[in-house]
Amino acid sequence: MNRILSMYIDKLFFKKWIIGICHGNIEDIIRSKTFDLKINWLLRKPYDTFYGDPFPIVSHDGNLKILLEEYLYDEDYGKISLMTFDKKFRKINHKVLLDNKSHLSFPFVFSETNKTYVFPESKKSGKLACYEYDSKNESMFFKKNILDLPLLDSTILKHDDKYWIFGTLGENDTNYKLYIFFSDSLLGTYMPHPSNPVKMGLDGTRSAGNFIKIDGTIYRPTQNCEQEYGRSITINTVTELTETRVTEEPYMTICIDEEDIFNHGMHKIHTINVIDNLIIVDGMHWNLAPFYQLKKFVKSIFKIH
Repeated sequence: MNRILSMYIDKLFFKKWIIGICHGNIEDIIRSKTFDLKINWLLRKPYDTFYGDPFPIVSHDGNLKILLEEYLYDEDYGKISLMTFDKKFRKINHKVLLDNKSHLSFPFVFSETNKTYVFPESKKSGKLACYEYDSKNESMFFKKNILDLPLLDSTILKHDDKYWIFGTLGENDTNYKLYIFFSDSLLGTYMPHPSNPVKMGLDGTRSAGNFIKIDGTIYRPTQNCEQEYGRSITINTVTELTETRVTEEPYMTICIDEEDIFNHGMHKIHTINVIDNLIIVDGMHWNLAPFYQLKKFVKSIFKIH
């Protein structure tokens, strides 16, 4: 009975991914294995759109610029957008940079030789593509396809004069398999690691943000999806990375403190990235909205028929 009641109560809430920004030193967080920052949660409205997978991008105008996935429920696919915030985290600009009418997400950012490249997830296309970001015009243009695989949430690390792509493959989010590829240049050609898939599982496999390097150690944020998708973040330590061997081990967990008033209505966290002394995350916000949920249900009935 309680389970049925909980199910109906659950349906009264509208749930959407939003982004959060806070001041903090990632080195202190890693060294202390403690994440207790006060997060400024943004973009709670409108209800018909969620914003996730935030990646900060270098800005020269004093504002904070973030690439993210923008997903409109009526369109049923994600696009890559650029949002600009002032120093008080107020949104001052919003621009769609990439919309190919197919799902895009996780716009991983890699900067090198005064150029910035973006590698969005495009699982439906079956390819990992690279785009170059034009900061002057705030636009992205296609460079080339890097891998012909439907990888999820790919991240790239430069280590020992090689470039390493970490990406996962999975079916219906029931299991994730981590695949690694390496190359002498950022844009390839990439070779598959002989140990692929190097690990499997729903916790600690799928990427949750860019690599973090502290005191000569490489940390890889990953998603913990064992209980449910995007429940928390597991930070792994990359202990070995060569052309013949890859090993990593869990280091710490980052989760939402639901008792903190700053996190009211927040229940999940599944991306973390850093720029300067700012930490950018995303999380799932629950908002009690029975009338909106009823409206959405009625619309779905007419859409089906």
